Amino acid sequence: MRPTSASPTPRPASTRTPSLRPESETGPTVEALAARLRAAGCVFAEDEARLILQATDDEALRDEMVRRRADGAPLEVLLGWAELAGVRVSLRPGVFVPRRRSALLVAQGLGALGPDGAVVVDLCCGSGALGLALARSRPDVE
Repeated sequence: MRPTSASPTPRPASTRTPSLRPESETGPTVEALAARLRAAGCVFAEDEARLILQATDDEALRDEMVRRRADGAPLEVLLGWAELAGVRVSLRPGVFVPRRRSALLVAQGLGALGPDGAVVVDLCCGSGALGLALARSRPDVE
């Protein structure tokens, strides 16, 4: 499958930066959300807190995202997207969530391709992230 402008979710140009002012002025700070995420066992709590703050200004939705993340929901599903090898794909519950270790599959796939490209099929996982990442990395891959 050739990536098209409709295939991956475009990276939005961020026009707003999460506020780092005190909680009483603007709601939760990165540090406050990170503390809740860290207490739940999230290893990358600060990074996750920043992404959640960037995702919404709605405090109730943000609290729900943190609660669901603390309950074990994948961050990528909560955000509605994941990025793999420079390709951002939309996600919904129940589909394959590409993670950092998924980049290893992309690297192995690229290594297995011949010099003249190939047809790559990423079938029945939902997001198409692996196939899109391969096709983006090699324009001669379909």
